[in-house]
Amino acid sequence: MRVKLRPGAHFVPVARGLRCARADRAFVLSAPPSVQRLLDDRLGDLTDGADTADLLGPVADPAERAALRQVLAALLGQGLLFDPDRAGGPAPDPGTAERYAESLAHYEEHCAEPYAAFAVLRAAEVAVLGTGPAARSATRGLLRLGVGTVTDRPGPGAAAAVLAAAAPADLPALAALLPPGTPYVPVADGDGHRTVGPLLRDVPQARAFRDAAERAAAWSRSHPAGRAPAVHAAALAGSLAARTVLDHLGATGLDTPDLRLVHGRTLRTTPHPFTPRPDAPRWSPVPGGAPAHPDDPADPDGALTTPWSGLGQWRDDLELPRLPFRLAALEAVALPDRPLLVGWGTEAEDARRDALLRLLRATAGHAGTQDGRPGTPSAGTTPRRWLLDGLLRALAAEQQDDGPPLPDDATATPLARSLRRALTHYFDQPARLHHRTLPGTGWTLVTVARTDTGERLARQWAPSARTAAQNALARALAGLQQDLLPFPPPTVGTRALEWADPAELAALEAALRSPEVLRGRTVHAHRLATDPVLGPLPLPCGLVRLTAPGQP
Repeated sequence: MRVKLRPGAHFVPVARGLRCARADRAFVLSAPPSVQRLLDDRLGDLTDGADTADLLGPVADPAERAALRQVLAALLGQGLLFDPDRAGGPAPDPGTAERYAESLAHYEEHCAEPYAAFAVLRAAEVAVLGTGPAARSATRGLLRLGVGTVTDRPGPGAAAAVLAAAAPADLPALAALLPPGTPYVPVADGDGHRTVGPLLRDVPQARAFRDAAERAAAWSRSHPAGRAPAVHAAALAGSLAARTVLDHLGATGLDTPDLRLVHGRTLRTTPHPFTPRPDAPRWSPVPGGAPAHPDDPADPDGALTTPWSGLGQWRDDLELPRLPFRLAALEAVALPDRPLLVGWGTEAEDARRDALLRLLRATAGHAGTQDGRPGTPSAGTTPRRWLLDGLLRALAAEQQDDGPPLPDDATATPLARSLRRALTHYFDQPARLHHRTLPGTGWTLVTVARTDTGERLARQWAPSARTAAQNALARALAGLQQDLLPFPPPTVGTRALEWADPAELAALEAALRSPEVLRGRTVHAHRLATDPVLGPLPLPCGLVRLTAPGQP
């Protein structure tokens, strides 16, 4: 039997035996000093391939011969050595082995039958579709690695393909040119970056990668690493695609489902997990406007702000003032113009939740505009809070004015007096308060407006006039306490919904559905169910509207 040391495998004599390492595994193999010295002296023979009889020949002591056999068997079993006679076929001729030494060594390191894998590589036909430096780099890389035929006309015999697109949007059209089921590696140019995908199949996965690549591109624009040199990034992207094909043809198991972004002035390669999402309806109608499980809490995990795939990026670098209220800034990287959304609250957690809900409302509104769906953008931490948020906002939009002045007793609390004094004396914004109450409940919409100009500073719904006044005054102050960012216009606020208990929410929903409020109209709610990159959204959001009889 012949044995050969795998490239990338190492062993070295130590006090207790042989310290062996391969890839991310390391262990110590017990061996007598004489066997250690013999293997160390014959390292060159093991690297080239040696017959075990030649290795055992110089050993006269039967015990040492047995020990050597045991060590060789252990190295073979642990994968540091392999048997060239059982490597899936004859070894390539010396000329071919020298010419494609990189690929051959790669397969010898990672494949159970490296010579069979190398034979597949030499017989394979791989198509490269597209133009530009990335396509040329992929072609050069495939030929240098030893692919038998590289063509730009994919036929039924193509083992794989590289799709080099000028933009992510072009990938589905290129994928449609391939025979069904042909595996391919997508490469997409971008503005200051390049995106390389894992091995994909068919057009739906190309569409999923297009969406993921466009989202990653949005994140790349604000990455501190900066823009990548165009030609060099394209060359690296094409080379990465060729290596992915090499691993696929050899079945090395090294190809991962990661999207890789080539970006930055120093050509960083950043991997990010990518899962092709199955085609699913973007919108989910809610029959009768009533969620099936109104109080099931959603999981507000970090998916919404996950780097490279999330909808928004926290801007903690802005160091916004923390008094009198906590603020949190979120850049909506997936929306046009990348607006900065500022949330507020008494605690950091409150401010970040407010910013996330603002992000979801903006996302739902943008999606509704794209799809031609009318309605009020809304969001909440549970399906019921999402629906109530939309109804309260829709009703507030119907009001022609802010209502009558708020009675003085509603601002008689120490907190309300303190907030109002801060507005008047610290920010020089004397304000008046007006209110409207939802029929059949204590829920009140309080509006804070400047006394001199009538400019609205804040509007807040709450279960009572006193709570709504405090919330509205607080929101007005939060909007004035910093001048680094433009605070969003004083649209209607519904933060009280997040603090209301289930009984209060149920009573509010019953009141909002009463004939006195609906006046013959019907509630229509459409939930934005999925994001093309994230899949199901972790928090409910969508569009809510009221329609009169006969109105579509």
